[in-house]
Amino acid sequence: MTRFGFCTIQGRAGAEVAVRRGDRVAALSAFPGLHPTPGSVRALLGDVERWTDLVADSLDAELPWLDADGVTHLPPVPDPSAIYCAGANYFDHLAEMGAPGLRKQDISPFHFLTAPSAMVGHLAEVRRPAEVEKLDWEIELAAVVGRRAWQVDESDALDHVAGYTIANDVSARDYLDRRNPALGIDWLRHKSFATLLPVGPALVPARFVDDPTGLALTLRVNGVVRQDSSTEQMVYSLAEQIATLSRVTPLLPGDIILTGTPAGTAAAHGRYLEPGDVMTAEISGLGTLRNTVG
Repeated sequence: MTRFGFCTIQGRAGAEVAVRRGDRVAALSAFPGLHPTPGSVRALLGDVERWTDLVADSLDAELPWLDADGVTHLPPVPDPSAIYCAGANYFDHLAEMGAPGLRKQDISPFHFLTAPSAMVGHLAEVRRPAEVEKLDWEIELAAVVGRRAWQVDESDALDHVAGYTIANDVSARDYLDRRNPALGIDWLRHKSFATLLPVGPALVPARFVDDPTGLALTLRVNGVVRQDSSTEQMVYSLAEQIATLSRVTPLLPGDIILTGTPAGTAAAHGRYLEPGDVMTAEISGLGTLRNTVG
């Protein structure tokens, strides 16, 4: 079956569900025989297998394909009820943070919440806040929940994933230094400034991703490779993360899980983002997410 993904684009009447295949995009409503179509990507998640089959059967039809870089992309799922982000979840990243040799049993899964309103889509501008000097990149595999997950076992956890996309969890590292003596890191300002979470370009259905623990991740800044790793470096796998999170709170369709970032962040090397920098994030099989710093 030809690989494709579901995306959200800005249409004349507002946000519109579309299908992305390579470097082309077509509105889902343009596919023959697929009426009525869901009003959002989130609305199709509970039936993503059927919609994937329907689209696959229609890909060879005459469709009004558009150049993907000529449309305005929104995040594939613009309206999640929650975004859960894993911290310090790659062995190579832990090593560059000054903690080499840690074993899995030495650490516990760690997650924090990011504001959904921080998200932007493929090709959108990432605006550096005026008070921020240490703006950092973080490529991450993002999983989108398709079925409610509550107290699930690790062995069943991936059955609750509708699909995968790319996230760049851009971080205001200044707020790692501006700590409240009583409360620690200011996670809100560290992670949730508007536009600091590019996600996209499309949600690739889970059936097209054979093994989320074996994906290559590469992030370039102005064409220079800064992060080059694999999800094999995860301390806690996606399945383990889902099982852990679902013991705290139900995961709902459309919720997004960012699974951590590998080595190569600016914080480890001192070269932070400047206006005009172009970030290109790639994950094998999921496409390319590109954003410019403003």
